[in-house]
Amino acid sequence: MSSSDARPPRDVTRNDVARLAGVSSAVVSYVVNNGPRPVAEATRTKVLDAIEKLGYRPNAAARSLITGRSDLLGLIVPDVSNPYFAALAQAVEVAARAKSMNLVLAQSTTGGIAPLVETLSGHLVAGVITATAPEPEAVAVALRSRVPLVRMSLATPTERLAIWPDYYGGARAAVRHLVEVHGHREVALVIGTDHPEATDEPMDDRERGWRDELVEAGLGTGHRIRVHWSSAGGLAAAALLVSAHPGVTAAFAASDQIAIGLVAGLQRAGRPVPGAVAVTSFDGSPGAEFAVSPLTTAGVPLARMARAAVAEVLGTVPKSRSYPTTLVVRESCGCGVTGPGNG
Repeated sequence: MSSSDARPPRDVTRNDVARLAGVSSAVVSYVVNNGPRPVAEATRTKVLDAIEKLGYRPNAAARSLITGRSDLLGLIVPDVSNPYFAALAQAVEVAARAKSMNLVLAQSTTGGIAPLVETLSGHLVAGVITATAPEPEAVAVALRSRVPLVRMSLATPTERLAIWPDYYGGARAAVRHLVEVHGHREVALVIGTDHPEATDEPMDDRERGWRDELVEAGLGTGHRIRVHWSSAGGLAAAALLVSAHPGVTAAFAASDQIAIGLVAGLQRAGRPVPGAVAVTSFDGSPGAEFAVSPLTTAGVPLARMARAAVAEVLGTVPKSRSYPTTLVVRESCGCGVTGPGNG
């Protein structure tokens, strides 16, 4: 066997497709990239037939170097094991696929996002969506690299590229349901934090919603528990609720994951939900329906938000905005259950 016989077959090029289709190489490029110039349908068909016959596959890396952008979209979430962020990632992946983009998933919390944005920008991603607050260094990296950075978490209307659920309105609706429908007068807040021991934790919109709803109803706001953003945190909150707040008959948990641990902990402590303590929460994650007592929760429109975030990456949405939540009523608040305190 000669050395020439042992050579691997040459990759099919754009010029090969052009020769077979009887068109220029530029026309093949227009068909493959859907532009920038229009191509007659009959010519497009010839090019696609030639691509199919030759098995041509465009060189994505080369195309990225030419255009300065790949078909990749970065997504950074704080915890892939959290059902809410898993559902969010799935929604973003579906939205990205609809725009012929592929998702690169990474995990980090505030303070560690900048290195990920740096790495992703090196791969010429079309943009980065972060489901947690990016630190100023991360924003600076994105600006320097000219990579759109879309925030899909707690944000303010002044942020140009941000999509977020109506945390404030959702919290108020969840607390209002406990007060107006079920008549609870002492409603605790169980909210997550990365630093449960801190005494100067800033108030987020869910806490503001809880506070404002109770104040408007003429009720006290002294029952507040801060734990880690996790089911284990919710379990710890149940013990604190029973020992430090024995008069509480209802609680609003700032996330479904916390609520799931809270419900389990209350059950173990002999304070069943909703018979002894009613619970509502925020997120509308897939696991909420399968809690020990199915959760009444402020559901977030993840699919709509994901489509908007991807559109912002592509530069087709001009401004940031929040999305209204919908209260999904199940058993944890007492609806559909008879007994004391269940309305």
